[in-house]
Amino acid sequence: MKRVITTICFCALFYTGFAQIDQSLSYEEFQTRAVDLLRKSNIDSAIIIMEYAVTNFPEEEQWSTNFLAQLNIRSGNNAKAVEIWKAGMEKGYNYHLTNPLYDRYFKDDSDFQKLVNIEKEKIDRSHIKHEVFLPSSYSESNNYPLIFIFHGNNRNIESAKTSWTSQTMTDKYITVFLQSYIYSNDINYAWTSGDAKTEMEFKDIYGKILTGYSVDTTKIILAGMSAGGRLSLEFAFNEFVPVSGLVLNCPVVPENIGDELIDQFVAKKHKIAIITGDKDFALEGQKGLVSKINEKGGQARITVSKDAGHEFVEGFSDLLSDYLKWIIE
Repeated sequence: MKRVITTICFCALFYTGFAQIDQSLSYEEFQTRAVDLLRKSNIDSAIIIMEYAVTNFPEEEQWSTNFLAQLNIRSGNNAKAVEIWKAGMEKGYNYHLTNPLYDRYFKDDSDFQKLVNIEKEKIDRSHIKHEVFLPSSYSESNNYPLIFIFHGNNRNIESAKTSWTSQTMTDKYITVFLQSYIYSNDINYAWTSGDAKTEMEFKDIYGKILTGYSVDTTKIILAGMSAGGRLSLEFAFNEFVPVSGLVLNCPVVPENIGDELIDQFVAKKHKIAIITGDKDFALEGQKGLVSKINEKGGQARITVSKDAGHEFVEGFSDLLSDYLKWIIE
């Protein structure tokens, strides 16, 4: 009987246009339809869509399985959610089950708590990784600008090193690539806002670089992609560490950067440059921040590439070089 009900439900979805099984559909389209159905409280139909997505888009399995588990929670099937998470964790996925929001659903669930303990133990053993690259003509008798680079979520230090390249950086900057300790899977990592361990370990790395290398402390830049850009903004605008500027690619702008923090940023004559695409989902926030800074007499620039999304655009290295020169001029 259950299989018949599922088939009828799926056919209803098919004919109403909510979920057309077509190889031309992108993962994002399936995801959007599932989210729409969730908002309409059509949980069973959303589950059907995401089960299909898990099977047919293996490169998105981590996100899909997590969403599928959460949908099962909404349908009251907590045991199924735990089963999905357990299978994913065996593949190395991190579902951030330590989040207190899960307490209301799994307060007395011993199977869920076992998964939480596994994630916590793995996280506790992990630390921020960093690699330092010196200018081609580095000499301890000279002081150099310094740039810290934060990768985007579900990326790693190697992908950052491939994307964040420029001749100016190679010739003039001490470059520090960072990798979060918060694993997404066996090779990729993610940044979390307001995370005490991230703040403590980054501050320790920051101090070690300043004492261990010939740094021009008036020319320190934070750079990052997406969530890495968000973290850079939070550190800079809240003066977590002293910086003189930012170069960001498709940053997600925090909502709590208000007039007071912007006034403070402008008063200290800091500079910010943003590289993005006209189809980037975070574009509105990026433009808004740049406009507010400039309206207050600050120094903010943005380059918006046509037909580009949340990505590194063609010619990124040249744009990066130009902005790095502008910030330290």
